[in-house]
Formats: sequence, C-alpha cells, structure tokens
Amino acid sequence: MRWVMLGTALLAGACSTSTPAAPTPVAPTIVQSFTGTLTVLGTNQHPFTVVQPGGLKVTLSSVDPTAPVTIGIGSISGPTCLVLSSVVAAPGATPQLSGTATVAGNFCVAVSDAGTLVQPVNYTIDLIHS
Repeated sequence: MRWVMLGTALLAGACSTSTPAAPTPVAPTIVQSFTGTLTVLGTNQHPFTVVQPGGLKVTLSSVDPTAPVTIGIGSISGPTCLVLSSVVAAPGATPQLSGTATVAGNFCVAVSDAGTLVQPVNYTIDLIHS
C-alpha cells in the first residue's frame, strides 16, 4: 500500500502544472565596504556575491573632497558591470540605493564621475546584502 501511495504522489507531482515557489527573500546581513580613488570622467566597479535572495542597500558614505558622483548597482558581464539602477548622490548616512536581489549570484557596485569632478576624489561605499 505504501508503494502505491508513493507512486501516486510521484505521478501527481509529475503531472502538476504549478511552478515551484520563489525563495523567500531574507534580511540583509553581509556588510562590505569598498574604497577607491575616482578620476575625472572615470568609473570604478566593485564585484560582490549575493549568497541568497534578499535585501540590498548601497550607501555612498564618503567622498573627499566632497562632490556628487553616480553610484549604481548591476550584474557582471565579463569584465564589465552592467548597471541596472543608478543615482547621482552626495555622501550621507542613508542608503541612496536599495532593493531586493531576487537571485543569488555575482553583482557589482559602480561609482562614476557625474560630470562634476575637477580632480580625483577618494570615496567609500558601504553595501549590505544577503
């Protein structure tokens, strides 16, 4: 009887048209900081790995000397960061970009001259993800 029930359960599962449930996003707990020097008209990218779907927050915490720059988040394609979302931001304590990584994988944060730099600047970007 047990084999008949197991066989029926497998058969019912094989005929099902429902899709598997998407993973439930988790709260971000992995903290990373990226620092660098951004040149006039330059772009720097910093790769990171999302271990499981969940929240994501990007904070441009410092730029010295102070100037607005573009920060973006995206996916990695070869050696390039394909920016999916970006914003021109001044440094601050509140995340300038936030959202949810819906899949695990390799991603990147980019920082670029927003057309305002007259000299190189040093920056720090704080990232929290899952």
